[in-house]
Amino acid sequence: MMGLLIWIEESGLGIYVREDLWGFAIALSMHAVGMAAVLGVVVVTNLRVLGYVSDIPVLSYTNLFPVAWLGFAINLTSGIMLYASHATEYTYQAVFMLKLGLLLLGGILMKVMMNFIRANRDAFQVKLISAICLASWVGAVITGRLMAYA
Repeated sequence: MMGLLIWIEESGLGIYVREDLWGFAIALSMHAVGMAAVLGVVVVTNLRVLGYVSDIPVLSYTNLFPVAWLGFAINLTSGIMLYASHATEYTYQAVFMLKLGLLLLGGILMKVMMNFIRANRDAFQVKLISAICLASWVGAVITGRLMAYA
């Protein structure tokens, strides 16, 4: 396993992001833009579910989902770039694993919440899922930032 991780770090991408003046800046800037797109959609949708801006139907927010998917694609690309620069470190970092888990949970809960809304499920259940979803996305951002200190 360690051989593979070293190979990833020593790849052209890993070296570029880690050592080039612009490599890390480009990857991190891309990550910030992608995160803004994803979190923007997640936050406004979940806040609507939780009762804010109640004059706009929740399902109207699905029109924003292509923006979130574009942001996710940008984050996936830039995340791979950032990972490649420190694969041996990040693979065994508990904070990184927690970040990935929170992202997975947030994505699943977003889908479950929207399915519950379409099925006219109990409002309390939908709001509970929404609150946990929002918390998991915020937790993913916080743990992502904490990776620099772990």
